[in-house]
Amino acid sequence: MKRLLFIIAIAAMLTSCGTAYNDSLKKIELGMTPEQVVSLMGDKYTVVAQKDYSNQTIEYRDRYKNNWYFVFVDGHLNKWYKETDE
Repeated sequence: MKRLLFIIAIAAMLTSCGTAYNDSLKKIELGMTPEQVVSLMGDKYTVVAQKDYSNQTIEYRDRYKNNWYFVFVDGHLNKWYKETDE
């Protein structure tokens, strides 16, 4: 019985680790400001392109080598997408 509980606990922990960004990504909407996206995704991002503060692209990298890009135009989220390192 202890072994079964241990396996269930490990499985739950591994599942929750993979969904940290997924839960936040479900709340992302077009038109959000950079501040709104950062409040959902966290402050561990990199600015990968920037004309000025209103026009920039920020990147988040998760533990599965996925790069999530958020493109802001005129201070609002215009699109977001994922690229995977192979």
